[in-house]
Amino acid sequence: MHEKWIPVQKKDGTKETIAPWQLTEDLELENQIVELAFSRPDFNGALIQFLIGLVQTTMPPTDERAWKNVLMNPPSPKVLKNAFEKVAHAFDLDGNGARFMQDYELKVEDFKKKR
Repeated sequence: MHEKWIPVQKKDGTKETIAPWQLTEDLELENQIVELAFSRPDFNGALIQFLIGLVQTTMPPTDERAWKNVLMNPPSPKVLKNAFEKVAHAFDLDGNGARFMQDYELKVEDFKKKR
């Protein structure tokens, strides 16, 4: 959530790498982000689905009117950063103990039996 890993292309064709919360940076400027820029279309599709889920999870609209308001007035990078911070711990894949999608109860012997 904090590191820059999302490749994007700006209106003038330049490419850069941003953190998820930076998606709405420079919306008021001429040279805003216009698309995701992975080299493969399937990666761009997967990333847009991830970003939609991230926003839906961290900033769900209370009703249709709120949804339309956010659509017409996207949240600032600061608002996104604060919202995404709520789930940042889930993306910390280094450290002690089980991490995202890891089973606390799984033992090596159990894995060998299943093979």
